[in-house]
Amino acid sequence: MKRPTMLVEAVLHQAALDLDLSVERDVELVRRRCEHEGLSFLTITLPCLSDALERGIEDGTFSCPTSFSRHGSLPRFLGGFFKRVFDKDGKLLLNPCPDTVFYIRQICRFFKKLFIGCSPSRNLKAIQHFKDVEGDLRRMTSEVNREDNFLDQVSGIIWSQVFPEINNLDLICHHGPGATADRWLSNERHRLRKWNGRSEHTFPSDLHCYPNYWIASQVSGNVGMSEHVPGVEYLSIRDELPVRVVFVPKTQSAPRVIAIEPSHMQYMQQSVKDYVYKAVESHSLTKQSIRFTHQSVNQRLAYRSSIDKRLATLDLKDASDRVHLELVQRIFKTSGLLPFLEDARSLHATLPNGDNMVLSKFASQGSALCFPVEAMVFYTLIQSAMHQLDGRRPCSRSIRNYSRKIDIYGDDIIVPVEYTDVVVRYLESYALKVNVNKSFRNSHFRESCGGDYFMGTPVNPVYARRVPHDDLRRWGPEEIMSWNATADLFYLRGMWIVAQEIRDLLARVVRRTIPRSREYGSGLVHFSLLFDTNCHYNGDLHCWKQKRLHYDPLKRKDSIDGDEHACLNKWGINVSINPQEPYPNSGYSAGRRRISTNPADYARYGNGQCGVRSSTPSVDARFFDTSLAMLPVTHAYAKSSDFVIPEMAGHSLANSVEPTPMEGDPWLDHCLDQEVLLDPLSYLIGRSSGIDFQSSTKRGSFKSKCRWTSLAG
Repeated sequence: MKRPTMLVEAVLHQAALDLDLSVERDVELVRRRCEHEGLSFLTITLPCLSDALERGIEDGTFSCPTSFSRHGSLPRFLGGFFKRVFDKDGKLLLNPCPDTVFYIRQICRFFKKLFIGCSPSRNLKAIQHFKDVEGDLRRMTSEVNREDNFLDQVSGIIWSQVFPEINNLDLICHHGPGATADRWLSNERHRLRKWNGRSEHTFPSDLHCYPNYWIASQVSGNVGMSEHVPGVEYLSIRDELPVRVVFVPKTQSAPRVIAIEPSHMQYMQQSVKDYVYKAVESHSLTKQSIRFTHQSVNQRLAYRSSIDKRLATLDLKDASDRVHLELVQRIFKTSGLLPFLEDARSLHATLPNGDNMVLSKFASQGSALCFPVEAMVFYTLIQSAMHQLDGRRPCSRSIRNYSRKIDIYGDDIIVPVEYTDVVVRYLESYALKVNVNKSFRNSHFRESCGGDYFMGTPVNPVYARRVPHDDLRRWGPEEIMSWNATADLFYLRGMWIVAQEIRDLLARVVRRTIPRSREYGSGLVHFSLLFDTNCHYNGDLHCWKQKRLHYDPLKRKDSIDGDEHACLNKWGINVSINPQEPYPNSGYSAGRRRISTNPADYARYGNGQCGVRSSTPSVDARFFDTSLAMLPVTHAYAKSSDFVIPEMAGHSLANSVEPTPMEGDPWLDHCLDQEVLLDPLSYLIGRSSGIDFQSSTKRGSFKSKCRWTSLAG
């Protein structure tokens, strides 16, 4: 506990310097309680004090947690800080200090989200909670199906227009980057082995499971073959694979429960997700309220509302697990989307203790459809609540008017303050539950999509993601890269004492001098606003260069070389246009695909192309045409890309900066309209595309190497 205590002390000393406060007693208390309580004091106990601060700001009266001694109504720990926010009776001051609120939250929440597992007892509680939520949904079934004309009318108007009818050719199946319930590796899952029989009508296997119709016809026996070509195994409802429920680190108080989908279910879900993202974000009834690709709008509204208090920010508890299946069926029954949602949904789950249960929820976290469906359900319910409160008859015009007052990103909801009460009651009447501790309407505090604001001042803390081990030999590449990113965040916020403390620690870990640079680039480097260090001039390239420590991801054996079916599937996915392809040079996800309707074009060109998807906004998408006349007749559609540049471990979602969409960015159209003299088979052997059929990236494994990095002028 030496290193974590040392870093919290650095934050306290930084706060003492910036706020002109004495922190000697606070430092002593942190040392004493960390020595006796261990890491749980930083990960569980201190965050409770921050939660009490936020509720005190929202309610106007502070209530001290029982785990801290008090002086009056305020805690003795950080007492000097709290006196700048509340009076001695715990009442909120007329002019509380926003900077003090930030430092209290930074000190208390610094180690809240460490990437370590919970204790077995807390995992057992999470399993029981998962079962309890399922029981609540079953008990609420009759309430979900109650007569509600407003809900039926609103959902009928919205989703019958947004999803009037869906063509199978518009759905581009592809694999996601995550793990699968059947534990296939990244390359192995391109050989589809199973397919749900009930999904055959909405997701025809000959269209989605095979790289072209010629192979599909071989499997079905329509073409004479000298040897048998294996096809997919069609599963009856009784034999369908369950989702695998697992725990992933969230906080030390409770894990995050997710459901890992089978690979063929994930394959279908990704296509529907892409279609929904594009349709919802472009239709006039929904585009002003529901967003999937960026959070900046919600953050900006939270900032403004922390000043004028006109909008309330709502957060739902167990949002994914409480979306009732029958509620989804009721809302989308007039749309063309419902059959695809039902057929791409898993029916039952296997819990970590081995229990198997039929799911009453639509989907848990882990399904590609969980995020978009919950956002659309919340939007429909909020629209119905607003119409009901105002007594307005739902129509396209009224829905469009109300949509300007609603902003939704997943379970982060923003609505006008005057509608808050009726919206909360309406959501909870359909088996949902509003998280009171993370919802704000009365005070100047607002929280939405990772943006925390108090009186117009950002107060969101920097979170540590990895444990700073006392034994330097236990530090791996993940810890080094994560803490280097954390130090840069402190540096950019002007908290230089904390940043330098972390950087000195990293220098002892890697046993070398880490250079500073004004450009991020690749390799281990400390960001600096002023200068570059340890530079040497390269006379051949006419530029400066630095020697940096690089952590390159390792590969693991994952060979499909020789499997024609799997190789063609992987090649078709990796050279096709993805509907979420970043628009070149903008960093904005706005790609769109157009498919020719002329059969002669498909006979001539085959699989429509091309481009490489990147998860890094700074990497431009490169588009090129290619002729596939040498191959047999292929699909009349282009498979979507699934090639993702490996993420650097430690650069967590909370530490990442999301690109802001640019106003007026056009949708990217790409039509395959001419033949280009390229060898299409070169992609199969990786001569120019770099597609790897023999190995895949091993997550969390890196090898270090020092090499020179050129600094662009």
